Amino acid sequence: MNDNDLRRHLRELTVPGTSESTRARARHRALTAFQAGSSVPPDQSERNYFDWSWCVALVLALAVTLLPFVLFPRQGPENVADDRQVLQQMEKLFPRQINAVVEENGKVDLSIAQAPVVGADQPVLVVFKQGADTIHVLSYSGHRVCLMLGNQQSCFEVLATPSGNVILEGENKVWLASEHPEIAGYAVRAQTWTKSL
Repeated sequence: MNDNDLRRHLRELTVPGTSESTRARARHRALTAFQAGSSVPPDQSERNYFDWSWCVALVLALAVTLLPFVLFPRQGPENVADDRQVLQQMEKLFPRQINAVVEENGKVDLSIAQAPVVGADQPVLVVFKQGADTIHVLSYSGHRVCLMLGNQQSCFEVLATPSGNVILEGENKVWLASEHPEIAGYAVRAQTWTKSL
């Protein structure tokens, strides 16, 4: 058979007609599939693993934890028990991921590491005070903290000594907190405490 014969035979072929019952079954299956389309479970590869309910729960937990700072800003001397409680609550939300909790005039900033880090054993409180402006930094020995002091950003590493003193190591300078240094115009005070209340 040559190409011309093959083309002629192909032109002569016809598609057989469908019966009415076949059309009715096809229509019924299409309608059923269309109506159930939204309830078909997604394929495992297409499933979205980010669940909005977790995000809402996290935001609510942070709001409840930080609400006392907004409603009752600090007016007098610092209360170390409150600081310990704030740090412990943050640790429950982000185990071994807290780099620092910075509270300034009722506003709280949270610095979180992307993955759990080592060195969250010795909590440290560093207080910067300039007039009525007070900044509380809750962190851990060995962690690096950056914050705005006045108009400049200051970064330092918080180090606890075996005797309980705190050392702040900056870019070009080292301060011993027990000597009540001044950094960028702020008087500095610091102390360590144990994690358990």
